[in-house]
Order: sequence, then structure tokens, then C-alpha cells
Amino acid sequence: MTYKNGISYIVTVYNKEKFILQTLESIKYQFDKNSELIIINDGSSDNSERKIKEFIQSNSKMNIKYNYQNNSGPSSAVNKALKFIKYSHIKLVDGDDILSNDAASYMKGEMERLNLDLLYANWDWHDEPSKYSFNKKRVSAQSFEFAFEKILNSGWGGSSNLMVKSEVIVNVGGCDPDVFIQDYSLPLRISGHHLKKNTSPYKVGLSKEIICVGPKFIKNRIMSNEGQTLYDLSLATINFLKTHSYISDSLKIKAKKKIIGRCLKWNRRKHKKNNLISNIFRRLFSKQTHKSIQSIEHLIQNTWYGCNNVRKIKEICTSKKKILIYVGLDLLGDALIKVPFLLRLRAIYPKAEITWLAGKGKSEFNSSLKMLTKGLLDKIIDNYNFGSSIFELFKQTKINENYDIVIDTQKRLLTTLILRKIKTQTFISPCSNFLFSDLKPKSIEKNLSKQLLQLSFLLYELNVKTSEELSHKEFKSFTKKFQLNSKHKKAAICPGASVVWKCWPLENFINLAEYLYKKKIQPVFFLGPKEFRHYDFLKKKLPFASFPLQENNIKKVSPMHTLAFAKCCSFGISNDTGCGHLLSIANIPLISLFGPTDEEKFAPFNYKENIVLTSKNFSQDSKIENIPINAVINSVNSLLKKI
Repeated sequence: MTYKNGISYIVTVYNKEKFILQTLESIKYQFDKNSELIIINDGSSDNSERKIKEFIQSNSKMNIKYNYQNNSGPSSAVNKALKFIKYSHIKLVDGDDILSNDAASYMKGEMERLNLDLLYANWDWHDEPSKYSFNKKRVSAQSFEFAFEKILNSGWGGSSNLMVKSEVIVNVGGCDPDVFIQDYSLPLRISGHHLKKNTSPYKVGLSKEIICVGPKFIKNRIMSNEGQTLYDLSLATINFLKTHSYISDSLKIKAKKKIIGRCLKWNRRKHKKNNLISNIFRRLFSKQTHKSIQSIEHLIQNTWYGCNNVRKIKEICTSKKKILIYVGLDLLGDALIKVPFLLRLRAIYPKAEITWLAGKGKSEFNSSLKMLTKGLLDKIIDNYNFGSSIFELFKQTKINENYDIVIDTQKRLLTTLILRKIKTQTFISPCSNFLFSDLKPKSIEKNLSKQLLQLSFLLYELNVKTSEELSHKEFKSFTKKFQLNSKHKKAAICPGASVVWKCWPLENFINLAEYLYKKKIQPVFFLGPKEFRHYDFLKKKLPFASFPLQENNIKKVSPMHTLAFAKCCSFGISNDTGCGHLLSIANIPLISLFGPTDEEKFAPFNYKENIVLTSKNFSQDSKIENIPINAVINSVNSLLKKI
């Protein structure tokens, strides 16, 4: 695209009602026929929009474009403005910064004189910016060599104090959409763009002249948020390293050292550790520059995870990644345990091509649970006979495709070593305490579902609501077909299990059902093939109860039927059984009853209330019948208060 000779002013605004008119007036003063003003309101909730529209109305002869967007951050706002620019030079302006009367003409003139692609000037803070006195006599700017190295090492930047050629900012792809503050990110990417394609570098200049001023004290100012600044500096740098292949090893080491140092500094501050030993440790650890890009990226996300005042734009990965997930046996119980992990992974990588590889036998995701995987998995391969022989270590791998991410969900050493031969950017495996993994968690979860979730946490910390992920069209229609008709609240009850010693006494479930009915809650029993013999007995004892798997004329009952009916219930009660995992996947609050088995390891997982009652809490004997019915009733009442 060819740009006209002139200046495009881009003003990004978020809740700047107190200063926005002063900012716009400072632009108006130097506005001419070869100028345009593009204002992006980034979801302001104050009176900024009203004041902007008043300015536009009273200055109808000015070439002004105004757009509103939901609050997405300055980077998104600038990128939106770039779609409208028509002139050769861009002057970025924040909504509370005031330009000097000659800021734009001075900077454009110096850029043309020195043939610059980017020019920095200086800025200042003032209690009352409108009363600030700018220098009338200007000194010349200077072009400086090795601009990229200086920006990388010093981390300096700024948006309102720079001017850039339009074609340059477009060539580098605008602002990094993953980074909230662009003050450092944008100059870094412009000055180092040649390291992406091994071309000539853009010319950067520096002026000591103060060309803009901002208010000194603003509550909740982003620039005053050191956590945000350090996070964005670190994220901008690691994103640059990932995408610029021609950067030298020495500069990579310097950049990694800076990032690791910032992370350690923030962790030290977060945990209020400020002593000589921690300072020495930080310096020593910061020299561990052998760490991979992926490891350092994880370090950044983990360091600032949970900082509520730090805005993170990178909520999901929008690129189309190729992901391979390996499992061993994938029987019903094994598959159900992995569903929360799959939901989270798909939420993080909505556009990814995810392949599910079952190394031994047939996967339930290819049969009884196939409907469940729609939208979660793109390809399912089972009966693959992978990792069955030690000789596979010395042969070419059967998998010749390249993957962005390979995730090994099991802990079998031989299989892990064979999987490690697959070409991939990131390999994750819990085998041997993550010895062969590119990424490793701080601690290892004991619960099987949470162990798998950790694998996705290593890629990115993101909270996912499973109920939203299971609402695809096919599943909705399936649920609607088999919905329960009672107007009362419903409680799902799973009284069976694979073995007798996992079963809470049936008489207790009957007494519990009677209690629920008195509370105007309909008991909904899920009876599998092994419990079918109890149907007539239970129906006679509990005529008010529902038995959907037996009463809906379903020719062939599948786990999907249980899941469909469970989603119609308010909460569930289950033994340690596959049915309990189905209730959990339905994302309803759950009370799980455990006898001798390890509840920490096998308890179902969802994002709602999960209450685990184990016989060990009530008796030295681990028999499940030692769980008293009153304890279950108390747990029910506790849930009812929350739903």
C-alpha cells in the first residue's frame, strides 16, 4: 500500500475523561490538511466517549475516525487503528498525554533529515500537564547504531514519545497481540525485524527533546504497575526470541538472563524475600541460560500467575498447532479420567489439530465415548501397538510427522524414550519425575485427573469451565431427547461399582433416597448391567424414584446416556466407580464414597463442589459400610446451601 505524505495520529483511550480533551486539543493545534486523527475507545466505562464525541462534533472539519471496541488493551486498539491509516508517518498518543505544539512536525522533519524509520524523543511527568513549558528551541536528533542491542539490553521504550513510518509498523505486523503494554515490545520488534528474515535493519533515531507530558499522579496507572511492566517486558522478549531465527547466541543468552532475573526478582518480592542470600541466589540462577525458550515462557507465566492486577492478553493460543497425545490402554475408566485434561487443552488451543494415540488396544473414545470427543479430538488412532518392544529404540520411529507438541500421559520408560524420538518443538512427559520432559511442574499432583491437568498447565495457566465445553450441538440434542420430566430438583445416585467391596450398602442408598424425597428432591438411580438385578426391588421400595436407563426404552445403553441424564440433575452421589466420573464430567457437584481405595489418587475431578467421604475418616477399618448415612446427609445439606 502507498501512503500519502503526512501524519496519522492514533489515540488509544481507556477511562481518560479527565485528560482526553487536553490530549485532543494538543493534536488539533498542530493538525493540518495532511493529517488524520484516529481515536480508538478501548471500552471506557467513564465519560470518555461523551467527551470524545463532543470534540468531534465541535471540530467537524478535522479528518477524524472514531471507533469503539470492548476492552482489549492498547495493543489491540493500535492494531485496529492501523486498518484505517492513510499517511506516511504515525504518531502514537495515549489518552492522557499532551503533545508539545511542534511535536509532530519536529519529529517528522528529523526522521526525513536522517532517513529514519523510527524516532524516539523524550517525555516528562507533571502535576498539571496543561501548564507544562516545553522548550521552544529544538536540538537535532541522532541516528544510533546497534539500536536493537541497546533496546534489548536496556528495556527502554515508550509509545507517546515515538513516531514510526506507517509501512514499517505494518511490515512488522503491528503490535504484538499477546502483550498488553507496547512501550517496549513495538520498538524491539521494529529495531530487530531484520533478524527475522536476515535483511537490512530499520534505522532508529533518538532525540533528547521532551515532546510530550503526562499527568504525574493517576490512580491505577498502568505505567505505575511494576508487575505489569516486568511481565510485559519478559513476554515481549520471549515472543521475540521465538519468532526471530537470526538472532545471535550471545544476544539470546543476554535476553534469557534478563528474563530469568526479572522472574526471580518478582518472586522474591512476592514472597517478601529480600536478603543477601536470596540476592546471591538470584544472580547465580539468572546465569542458567541453557534453559529452552519453552521453559522460560513457562517460567514467565508461572511467575505472574494469580497476579490479579496484571493484565494478560494471551488467554488462548490462536495459531493452528499440531498436538499428539499418547495413552497406553484406553479403557472406559482411563478415558473418563482424561476428559478434564482434554477440555482444558482444547480451550487453550481451540484451532489445534489434536491426535489421540492409543498405543495398546481399542480406545473408548473411538467407540462408546465417541460422541464426547466431537470438537475435542480431530483424529483417534487405536490398536497402534506402540512401544511394545525394546528394539523400537533402535529403529526409525513409526510416526514420521512433525508435531508442535507431543504429550505422553503415561509413565512407562520404554514408551517415553521411543516417543522422545518424534520430531517436536515441545515434549511433555511425567515419566521418571519429568526427567525427559521439556517442561516440569513445581510439584506433582497425586490425583490422576489433576496429574493430567498439570500437563496442560505446563503449556499455559488457564481456568476452563468444563460445562461450557460439553455443550456442542450433537450432545445438546441427545440430552434434550432424554431429559427428566420432574419439576423437582434431582439427585443422581450411582449405587454400583466394579467390585462388591466398593459398594456402600444398598439399604443406605434407599434410606438416603427417602430423605431426599422428603426434601422435595427426586432420586435418579443409574443402574449398570451389574445392578440391573436390583431394579424391581428398588422400584417397589422407591416408587417416586426415577430409573432413566431402564425406563426410556433404550435398546443399547451407553455411557453417553448416563451423561445426558446426569446433566439434568442438580448434584450426584456415587461410589468409587466409572459412573461417578461420568457425573463429574457432567459438571454437577458430587459426593464420592470411598472404602479401601486411595481417594486422593482416584477421586473424580470437576470445577464445582466435590466432597469425598472415606471410611478412614470414621473407622480404623477401611470397609466402605463404615461411612455413616448421617455423614452423607450432612454433605447433601451442605451442597444444597450452595446450589
